[in-house]
Amino acid sequence: MSNPRRASTSEHKVSAIRRGLYVLIGILLLPSCLAVAYSTIWQIIHSGDFGQTIIFFFMGCASYLTFFIAFRKPVRTYILGHELTHALWVFLFRGKVHEIRLSGKQGRIKATKRNILIALAPYFFPLYTILLIVACSLASRWITFGRYYRLVVFAIGFTWSFHLLLNIFILRLEQEDLKISGGFFSLITIFLLNVIVLGLIMAFVSNGITLKSYLSRLTHDVVSFYTAVSRVLGVG
Repeated sequence: MSNPRRASTSEHKVSAIRRGLYVLIGILLLPSCLAVAYSTIWQIIHSGDFGQTIIFFFMGCASYLTFFIAFRKPVRTYILGHELTHALWVFLFRGKVHEIRLSGKQGRIKATKRNILIALAPYFFPLYTILLIVACSLASRWITFGRYYRLVVFAIGFTWSFHLLLNIFILRLEQEDLKISGGFFSLITIFLLNVIVLGLIMAFVSNGITLKSYLSRLTHDVVSFYTAVSRVLGVG
């Protein structure tokens, strides 16, 4: 007959080791955070398109910031997008969603799949922004936006700011989603992926940044940062 106390102790040790590994991985990812942030900001500034198009994205961001400060937070709208994002990523990992429950300012999803990316997806995947980009891409097949394209970029910035600010607002509270890999690793991952997603959005809205150029420069800068760190530490 198995000893429940031994099983509990063994599970606790495994959990402690797992948490320790996530903390270690998070520390190793810190140079990536710096490199990705530097690379993305540098490419935005030097895109040659900042004053023509990208500025309207940040005007949209600033506009939602004003709404965020001045008016009631649209928490229910955020939670709807949050749970739908969980569901979308469950489908991406070929899982099944059995239930999506929304109740007041809380939401819950029951699914057959659960992993780190599914848990953290709502914090780095701006669902409303992505839906807007997809809609505009499809509409562009039949509509020429012309000078109104700047309004599209403004709206994309507005929705991305909604995603960013509501996430910051929600993350101040204890979130079950972060417990799967620990708070430190989760926040590092969320920061890193949000910056990369921002860069990918810039590649969509800007004529001065392409997907290929963004990823190429990003890879170069990440490698350079790790090389510099290894030299400082005397590893390489």
